[in-house]
Amino acid sequence: MTYLHVLLYPEKTFRKKICLLLCGFFFWSMNLVAQKKSAIQPLIISGQLKDCPEKKLYVNFKEKNGLVLLDSLLLDAEGKFYLRTVKLKYPQVLSFQRNNIQLDDIMVAPGYRLNITADGRDYSSIQRTKKITGIGAESNRYHLILDSIRHARDNNILWFNLNEKELLFHLQKKKLLEDSVARVVFDKPPVADKYLGYFGKMIRMDNKFSELYMLVVLTNNKQYDAQRSTTFIRNNFDNDILDNIFRDAYFSSEQYVGLMRSEYLRYLLKPDYQRDPDLANRADYKLEKVNKVYRGKIKERVLLGLIRSGIRSYDSIDSLTAYRVRVGPYVAAFSDPNFQQTISSEFLEKRTALLRTAVGKPAPLFALESDSGRLYRLEEFKGKVVYIDLWASWCGPCRLETPAFKKLYHSFKEDARIVFLGIAVNDGEAPWRKALKQDQPDWIQLLDRNGQVDRAYVATMIPKFIVIDKQGNIVSFDAPAPSSGPIIENLLREEMAK
Repeated sequence: MTYLHVLLYPEKTFRKKICLLLCGFFFWSMNLVAQKKSAIQPLIISGQLKDCPEKKLYVNFKEKNGLVLLDSLLLDAEGKFYLRTVKLKYPQVLSFQRNNIQLDDIMVAPGYRLNITADGRDYSSIQRTKKITGIGAESNRYHLILDSIRHARDNNILWFNLNEKELLFHLQKKKLLEDSVARVVFDKPPVADKYLGYFGKMIRMDNKFSELYMLVVLTNNKQYDAQRSTTFIRNNFDNDILDNIFRDAYFSSEQYVGLMRSEYLRYLLKPDYQRDPDLANRADYKLEKVNKVYRGKIKERVLLGLIRSGIRSYDSIDSLTAYRVRVGPYVAAFSDPNFQQTISSEFLEKRTALLRTAVGKPAPLFALESDSGRLYRLEEFKGKVVYIDLWASWCGPCRLETPAFKKLYHSFKEDARIVFLGIAVNDGEAPWRKALKQDQPDWIQLLDRNGQVDRAYVATMIPKFIVIDKQGNIVSFDAPAPSSGPIIENLLREEMAK
């Protein structure tokens, strides 16, 4: 380009230069985005769980703000699996689980390439035989060593049943073991694991708050008054931590978050309830307490958890709507917009589910196998009243209803106008069959293998009982339990007479 050209066509030349600059900026920015994407190293987990009864295990990858991203581990016919994901943004400890199968305490980080093998028949077999190799295996040695020692010692102490002296002795032994294993694993230069130091700090913090958790549980379970609880905890724990319990620095410990979400809150509420028992029945008092006492990051995290639990607990549109109005000020005060979006989405999902299962609506259809292998479909019971029991083998209150259920069933056994269904949700086949053998229910028993009933019938809390009329419509989505005796009998007879 000549000087004369520039003089004769200045606008054209300027536009050309701007175009070149914009093109250059575009390619530079695209390259920057590509570099940023490539900087997120994938987590790769492969291996085999032999003889595993589940074909899919679920996992929640945690975000920095405590929200989670769901993913899954798919197992083939031989129990082999392979997962590659960039959902993991920072180091954390995960559990892969479904029903009674759990692959616990797996330390993961961006760039880890772990190979995991175990006998996958049940939880105990996995814990006993688990082996981990590959990049990231150094940090994972901590839990592997602990598990092997505890298994060798057969150390299954029910610590929550111990008295003060017994618990303090147990905590002393626990600390000695965990500290010695931590020194072996973490107090050395990392060979192939750049997150070794990070996990070392995290494990030591988790162990500290695990100790506090146990101390607080004892005072809560023993129903100590406020003064005795405080004295016992302060005499046996680090007072600097207790005086600064809301430090944001503790937030990276999941043990800390769990403590503050449950037992520490229970510890704070106990003197209030002792002073005024009516407070225990006051709606949203827990939210008020957290909002008043808690500070820092943990305040919003605990409020978020309480509000989400509240959403899951409501079984009618009117009560859910009223709850949304009451918690509105807490949600509006969240500094993290993701928390606000999460609450908004969960209210919408719950409302949609309640509309789908409202009284008078057609009951969601399902097709499930019984313990004898026969496939039952809900629509085949048209013309009959259906009483459904959603339960699980691990649910104590569910199984406590069995004697009353037997009595109820035998009162109607010869009547062709009604059918009784037991549906196990969130349960494994082996423990389900074991429970059936122990409890001997003689009405139809079905297993919700893929969670279709759990999702469709919003089984957030069990036991849950449902009555469906002869036309296949919902009569009661929260029906009386068998133990209610004449209440449920009268309801069923009224429907049968229609």
